[in-house]
Amino acid sequence: MKNELEICVKCLKTKDEVVEDLKKQGFEIKEDFVLDDIYYVKKEKNISLDNSNELLSNYVLLRQAAHRNAIYFQLKEKQFDESGNILSQSSCKCEITDKEKGITFIENLGYKELLKLKDHNILMSNGKNEIYIQDVENLGVYLEMEQKNIHTDNNNGKNIDEMINNLNSYNIDIDQNNYFVKKAYDMLEKTINS
Repeated sequence: MKNELEICVKCLKTKDEVVEDLKKQGFEIKEDFVLDDIYYVKKEKNISLDNSNELLSNYVLLRQAAHRNAIYFQLKEKQFDESGNILSQSSCKCEITDKEKGITFIENLGYKELLKLKDHNILMSNGKNEIYIQDVENLGVYLEMEQKNIHTDNNNGKNIDEMINNLNSYNIDIDQNNYFVKKAYDMLEKTINS
């Protein structure tokens, strides 16, 4: 499994407003796509907010990425500090050909659905940094920055602090109180409380 650094923040503007703000700073749209995710955990896991870090530290993600005509399972592992900030994460991916057969397969392996997320993503780049604008259905807009860029040879920073500084340099209207927002936690909280 490969180790991946990333930051994620809640955005205080709409997707379209952020796109325009970044275009004014030399960013261009590189990709525009929708992700349809289903999170799975072991059947014996108790689903509650009290054990959310446990639930979201080791799960299987079934992702349908229409822009790449891909459906795959992704085993995700994350390590958190005492405050719930992500210290490290890794993943391993396995493509499948049929979503419904994949769902049957994962359920037969002893997993149950935890939650669903659907988000409209716009990947923007200025040649130096790449930023994902994620408009998550029923949650709002998030910005995500991964360490490794897709469309350039450089990366978004050597470490988390450098990535945060790079993101902040664009003066985007974000909630700077948390650079490790977990969309899955936000959806879990909304699902449990509704």
